Amino acid sequence: MYKSPKNDLPGQTVDMPFTSKALPVFTDKVNSHSMVQILDLGPVCNENINIFAYLIKKLYICDMFSHLTRALKKGVGSKRWWQQMDYPPGTFDGILLWDFPDRLTDGDANEAGRRCYDILKPGGMVMACAATETKENTEVNTFVLQKDFRVTFRIQPHLNLPLHTRKTRDLIGVLDPLKLVQSFLFRNGLREFLFRKE
Repeated sequence: MYKSPKNDLPGQTVDMPFTSKALPVFTDKVNSHSMVQILDLGPVCNENINIFAYLIKKLYICDMFSHLTRALKKGVGSKRWWQQMDYPPGTFDGILLWDFPDRLTDGDANEAGRRCYDILKPGGMVMACAATETKENTEVNTFVLQKDFRVTFRIQPHLNLPLHTRKTRDLIGVLDPLKLVQSFLFRNGLREFLFRKE
C-alpha cells in the first residue's frame, strides 16, 4: 500500500479545499477499458457531471445520500433503501463513494462494500474519502470538482446524516471484500482511498 506525502497546506480543517491524488489515478485506471461506465453515489453536483463528461464514457448517478436521509426520516429499514443500488452484477468499471461510508453504521458500510463488489467488473475501482477521527462537524458536503482535480466543498443542509469516523484499518475492514490498493492522507484531515475488485 502506498501513502502519499501529506498535502503541503498547513493548518487546514477537513472542509478546506485540496487537490485530489486519488481521482487522477482512478480515472486513468478505469479509462484503460473501452466503454467505461462509472457510478457516482452523490450528492448530485452539476460541476462533477460536467467534468466527468470529458473524463469517462458514461456516468450514472444514484444519490444514496438523499435516499439515506429520506429513509432515516421515515424510519425505513436499510434493506429497502439499499434497493436503490440494485444494478446487475459486473455493470461498472468504477464507483465514486466520496465520504458515503462516513455516513453509515458498520453494518451498512459493510453492505456498501458487498454491493459495490457485486456491481463492479473484475478489476473495477472504487474511490472513497473519509474524515479522520478528529472531525467533529457533522454537516454533509458535496465534493465539488474543479480544474486539475482541485476539490472544494458545498454544504448540503437538507442532508441530515450522522457522522461515523473510523480508523483506517476499520474502514478497510467494513468495506471488505474490496481490497485497498492505495491511500492518501492530507493535512486538512481528509483521507482518500482506492479499492479494487480482485
